[in-house]
Amino acid sequence: MALAITNEEAQKLLGMEDCIVALELAYKELGEGVAVNRPRTDIHVSTSVPQQTFRFKTMEGVIPGLGVTALRVNSDIVSWPVIDGKQRQIKVMSAPGQTQCAFIILFKNDTGEPLAIIQDSYIQRMRVGASNGLAAKYLAREDARTVGLIGSGWQAGAQLMACAAVRGIKSVKVYSQNSQHCTEFAREMGNLLGVEILPVGSGEEAMRGVDIVV
Repeated sequence: MALAITNEEAQKLLGMEDCIVALELAYKELGEGVAVNRPRTDIHVSTSVPQQTFRFKTMEGVIPGLGVTALRVNSDIVSWPVIDGKQRQIKVMSAPGQTQCAFIILFKNDTGEPLAIIQDSYIQRMRVGASNGLAAKYLAREDARTVGLIGSGWQAGAQLMACAAVRGIKSVKVYSQNSQHCTEFAREMGNLLGVEILPVGSGEEAMRGVDIVV
């Protein structure tokens, strides 16, 4: 019987180091022509609420080295408001409990059986971070110790976790348009990673004099 794994359970099971190892194999097999993936497909339809659309998103991939195939499904309500003169995409949490409706269905290649249905919020954050962690592993100098980070949103924390997993990061400068959120992010992630994180006033300042820019 397939397991049902929540975001909270996935957080206990999947650390950044393990995520990087799995992704490295996936990218290696993809480069060798062994792994297979389908680029995502988005379907948009209007809803009863003006300026909002329903977006159904799917993608899948096969990693023979791990013996699994994964189907990812996102069911989102999205809008594109203009904030501070710039149009942004915003996910509207309309589902009960204001939760994100996203899942990964995992299958076993040898038998075709479903192995798990996994909530996708935590895993997708770690996957994005780990992908850039791999980039830092192969492109950054071995003695890289400082990071300049642009943005302090949901994905930003995983980016720092990934950099710290592949390099001995000692300090970070972070810039965000939301200065209050930037300060809170710096405090939270600094405590989590045990590194100095300094909020700064511009993207240029964040990038100046650092070893890795994210």
